[in-house]
Amino acid sequence: MFSISRALAVSAPTASEAVAALVRKGLVSKGRTATDRRALLVQLTPKGRAEAERTAHWPDFLIRAVDELSPVEQEVFCRGLIKMIYALQERGEVPISRMCVTCRHFRPGVYDDTDTPHPCAFVNAAFGGRHLRFDCPEHDAVPVELRQENWDRFIETHAALATRSHNPTATSGVLARFANVP
Repeated sequence: MFSISRALAVSAPTASEAVAALVRKGLVSKGRTATDRRALLVQLTPKGRAEAERTAHWPDFLIRAVDELSPVEQEVFCRGLIKMIYALQERGEVPISRMCVTCRHFRPGVYDDTDTPHPCAFVNAAFGGRHLRFDCPEHDAVPVELRQENWDRFIETHAALATRSHNPTATSGVLARFANVP
């Protein structure tokens, strides 16, 4: 139950209650492993697997909705979402996600290019705010002692880009508030 509670950023009793609810609904089964009788094995049932497959692509409609935003609106939206997730992670309210801004490969604000200021050392390419990833399979967590420094550099870069931009939307109150990091 420990790995489930850690992945969900909840207490072990809360994870246990959630698993029990999923068992009652027939979505998962609980058992013991053959190699370690103390370890609890939680597996999807056929009904749970079908439900997981049905809901696996639910974010696609959100992606299509974000595609309706202008590039500037996408930039503001993505950076705001990154800020909210980061704040929740720092307070321990959600697990650390595999976002670019928490990865050791992320180099915030290296380039002076307003469209692609952040290179990724893993793929050797630069990205702008609206192209940063929220769940990267190559994510490798930045060491704790560098996380705040990277975050500060990311925020400073976007605050500077917003003030240099000739686009009035980019320098709106939304971006001004983005620079005020908790």
